[in-house]
Amino acid sequence: MSELIEMKSRKSIWLGLALIVVIGAGIWFLFHQEVTSDRPIQEFQITTDLKQLSRQEVEKVLQPYLGKSFWGVELNKIQADLMHLDWVNQAVVKRSWPNQLRISIEEQSPVARWGETGLVNHKGEVFFPNRLDGYERFVRLDGKLEDSKQLLLKLAELQSALQGLNWSISRLQESVDGVWNIQIMDGPTLILDRHDEQHKLKRFVAAYPQLKDGFRKSAQVYDLRYSNGFAIKLKEALTSS
Repeated sequence: MSELIEMKSRKSIWLGLALIVVIGAGIWFLFHQEVTSDRPIQEFQITTDLKQLSRQEVEKVLQPYLGKSFWGVELNKIQADLMHLDWVNQAVVKRSWPNQLRISIEEQSPVARWGETGLVNHKGEVFFPNRLDGYERFVRLDGKLEDSKQLLLKLAELQSALQGLNWSISRLQESVDGVWNIQIMDGPTLILDRHDEQHKLKRFVAAYPQLKDGFRKSAQVYDLRYSNGFAIKLKEALTSS
C-alpha cells in the first residue's frame, strides 16, 4: 500500500512539474509574440506639471514617434530629443503597455543669470533659453563658462561674508587675471583679488561702519587688493577723470 501511495505521489509531482513547464512555455511564447509584434505607439502622457515649457513644445518633439513600434522605439533617442528643448534639465521616457509612452520632465531651476543671454541652475550649470522673462533682477555672473559651478559657489561665499553690511550682490564678475568685481545692488563695486581674499574682505566689513558718511555716500569703488587696507574711488573723481 505504501508503495502505491509513493508512486501516486511521484506521478503528481511529475504532472505538476510538467504543468509548470507548459505554462512557462506558454507565457514565454506570448511574451515573445508581444515584443516582436508591430504594436504601434498611439498616445503619450506627460506626467509632470510644466511651468516654463508649453505642452505644445513637448508634443512637437513626440509627434514623429506616434505610430512607431511600441517595443522597437529607442527611448534614449526620445529623451535626447526632449533634452534639446529650452528649460529641460532631465527627461525620462517609459513604455506603458499596451500602446502609451509616459513622459516625465524636470525643468531647469535657475538661481542666477549668466552674462546677457544665459541662466545658471542650482547645480551651477549654464543654459541658454530663448527667453529670460522674469529673471532680469537675478544676480548676474560673468566669467569662463567652464568655471560656472565655482563662480556660483563663490557668489554664495561672498554674499555670506557681506551679510553684516546688509548688502546684496547684483553682479559678480571674474576677470581673466582672477580679480573679482563685486557689484552691490544699488551700491558700490568691490574689487578683490585672490591673494588672502578672505582676510581682506573680513577687514573691509569690519572697517566699513567706521567710515564717514560722506565717504560711504560718495564711494563708487572700494579696491580691497591692498595688503594694508583699501582704496576708495569717489563718484566725483570718476566723473571728472
